[in-house]
Formats: sequence, C-alpha cells, structure tokens
Amino acid sequence: MSWDPGGLNKNTRNKLYIILRFLRIEQTFFSLPMAYLGAFVAIKGIPPIPTLILIFLALFFLRTAGMTNDNLADIEIDAKNPRTKNRPLVTGAIKIREARTMIVASLILFFITSYFVNIWAFILAPIVALIIMSYPYMKRYTAFANYHLASIQGLAVFSGAVAVLGLYYNSLDQILLRVPWFFVIGTILWAVGFDLYNHIPDAEFDKKMGLHSFAVVLGRWALTFAGLNQLFSVVLDLLGDFYYGLGPIAIFATVLHGLIMAYAYYLASQKNDFGRAFYYNIYSSIVLGLGVDIDVILGIPF
Repeated sequence: MSWDPGGLNKNTRNKLYIILRFLRIEQTFFSLPMAYLGAFVAIKGIPPIPTLILIFLALFFLRTAGMTNDNLADIEIDAKNPRTKNRPLVTGAIKIREARTMIVASLILFFITSYFVNIWAFILAPIVALIIMSYPYMKRYTAFANYHLASIQGLAVFSGAVAVLGLYYNSLDQILLRVPWFFVIGTILWAVGFDLYNHIPDAEFDKKMGLHSFAVVLGRWALTFAGLNQLFSVVLDLLGDFYYGLGPIAIFATVLHGLIMAYAYYLASQKNDFGRAFYYNIYSSIVLGLGVDIDVILGIPF
C-alpha cells in the first residue's frame, strides 16, 4: 500500500509546500467545520466573528504542534515503513531542529490565542494540549490509541463550544452542561473509523514493530469495527439534530454525511482503496459541519 497522507515526492523543493504536506494541512480544514459546529450549536446562533477567528487560530496552532510532535515521535518507525518512508522528517526535507522549533512556537501561540478566547478556554488549554501531545506514544501501549486520536477530533467540537459559551457563562458547570455532547461523542466514533483506514494497511507492519491498534487486535474484523463505529456516530448525530432543535438542513447534512461515510467504507472494503476512503471522510465532516452551521444561521423550522 503506497498511499500516505503525509508523503512527499522526493523531487519536491518548495519549502512552503513541504511544510504544508508535513502538517497535512487539509486535515485542519476537516477539523475546523467540527469546531464551528460546536460553537454554533452551543449557543444556537452565530458566534462573534473575532471568536470564530480565534477558534481557527487556536486549532491551527495546536494541530501544527500535535502533527509535528506525531511525526517527530514516529520518525524511526516511519523510516522503516515502506508506506511512510517519504515523509518530510524522514527524508530530511524538514530537519529535527526545525520540527522542535515548530512545536515550541505553535504551543506558545496556542496558549496565547486561548487566553484571548476566554478564561475557561485558557484554563482548559493545558488539558487539551496534553491529550493531543501524548497521542503518538499511546500506540506503544494500547489499541485504544485509536480512540485517543479520535478524542482529539471530538475535542474540536468541545473546544468550539467552550470558546463561545465562555463568553456568556462564568461557571464551568454551566458551560459543560451546554456543550453539544451528542456531536462530541458522534465525532469521536466517526474519527475511530477513518483513523483505522490509516492503520489497517499497516497492520502487519505494526504487529512486527510491537505497535497497538484495533487493526492489529481485530485483524480481518477491523474494517467492520470501523464501519460500526461510524454507523453509531451517525445515529448520535441524528439524535443531536433533534435534541438540540436543529432543522431540515442539519438533518439532510447528517444523512449525507452518513452516505459519504458509507461510500468510503465501500471503497475500503470492496476496492481496497484506503486512500480515497480516508479523504471521503474529510468531505463528510465538511458536509456535516457546514450543514449544521448553515441550519443554525438560517433557523428554518420543520
């Protein structure tokens, strides 16, 4: 399996392009709609524009730190894996010193941005950062690393909600009660599915390296497990649509989100095309996030 979302053509010399591939910048843009979903649903309205900008910046800086840390932690593993041997840090297109500088700078900028979001975002920022920065080490110990990674996507929804709720409520209890938890948990289950699209092609390699994932534990049943997680995610998202009083646009977007995931599952299970399956999951998250946000903005009732 030659597909790799972080791979790079050896002849590439453009430094900006190399950095963007290294960060897998397109994955920031499938997390962003989910963060905005959390923000819009939490207050059932349009958040202040400065807050939306700060949400984007905080997400970008933290993803930069997390992705860079992930690549740095896995550099020796990636070098031995035929699928990942062309990643920028492995080939030297990005130096280790540069990666460490990116991590430090991005974390500093993340905490600064969180401070300007609201006090609760700033207080919770170290916990969020710890979850994200610890991810690459979890697969050395447990298959639940897949859920650890997926929880990072769920944190996008959670963090978007906290970013706006902290503007209106002084109590953390009040904020946590108003977080759209159906969508947080639904996003986690969705992310488990597409994360396994990364791990299933590497199952034999991971087993030899002593790495853990549900692809290794479940073997040929791993893809079914991925599909079931995503099926339950759609159920939770639909429940969220009704529980939070969303309208027909959100319902339509949720159904379409599920259909795109179903097609991705078909590509993985019938065509063995895990690369396209992975990217169709990006499209599905954009559909869901934008659909729910538009629904809130227009407020069209049933």
